[in-house]
Amino acid sequence: MKHAIFLAALLGMSAVAGVSCASLPETPATSAISREPFYAGLVTRAAQLKAQMDGFAPSLDARARPGFDAFVRDIRALAEDDMKAHLDLKARGTDSDLKCILKGVSLDLNIKMDAILAAKNEAELATAYQDMSLLLSDNIDVIVTPATAESGLDCIIEFGAG
Repeated sequence: MKHAIFLAALLGMSAVAGVSCASLPETPATSAISREPFYAGLVTRAAQLKAQMDGFAPSLDARARPGFDAFVRDIRALAEDDMKAHLDLKARGTDSDLKCILKGVSLDLNIKMDAILAAKNEAELATAYQDMSLLLSDNIDVIVTPATAESGLDCIIEFGAG
């Protein structure tokens, strides 16, 4: 009988907690660094480039259209600035997770851009476009999302602690 009363009380508290939590508006947490002008600019530029990327049709002709060369330059410039962000965080001695991920994103942006430029058919190009779009989303998410205690272990394994 004691167990039944305890269980009923526990379930009652869970129901009350569930109602009070559900009534609170959910605001996504953002990292403090994403509010710094340089890092906010990276997020804005990556979002703009993602919108452009998602607007391109995976057609080999699209690479010859006006504006595509500027898109390539903007991707390369974002890659350079992601590396600057990596070096900035390294100099600060903070956030090894974000520091490491930004280094990887910087390298991957150039690799994905090279894949777009090297695609020999529309199927390869469609895959390269999708990969770039996903990477630009990652570029945004890693800056905006607060780090956790578990995040970053893969980066340390891949690039080392430095």
